[in-house]
Amino acid sequence: MDVTKRIYPAIPHWVAALYGVLVLITIPWTVYIGLTLPSKNLSQHWDAAWVGLDIAIAIFLVLNAVFSYKESKWLVMSATATSTLLIVDAWFDVITARYGHPLDLSLASAIFVEVPLAILTFRVALRIINREHLKTR
Repeated sequence: MDVTKRIYPAIPHWVAALYGVLVLITIPWTVYIGLTLPSKNLSQHWDAAWVGLDIAIAIFLVLNAVFSYKESKWLVMSATATSTLLIVDAWFDVITARYGHPLDLSLASAIFVEVPLAILTFRVALRIINREHLKTR
């Protein structure tokens, strides 16, 4: 097999860079959330739960960037996990937000960032799966 040949030519080169940029955005956001969320809300460690979820998202964005760059089949799994975490994050952000500005901010984040990114990331996984399916025919 020619090593210069791309394994997944259906995935644009900019996908790895996009995930890298998203990691760079997620890290300061996670630090901000960690510093500003109350440590207690109806449950203890409220802040740790949100920061932990954001850290998990950041880790999977890193994996997506690495697997995209390396054109690895593991991208299917990491992209699927990332999509799931983003939808869960959007859901809990909106459902747990207080009425007013916090709810408006959560809805905007879900509608304009998390859900579209989840859809894009899931489409990357589907593109790889469809490409593999076509190869086996």
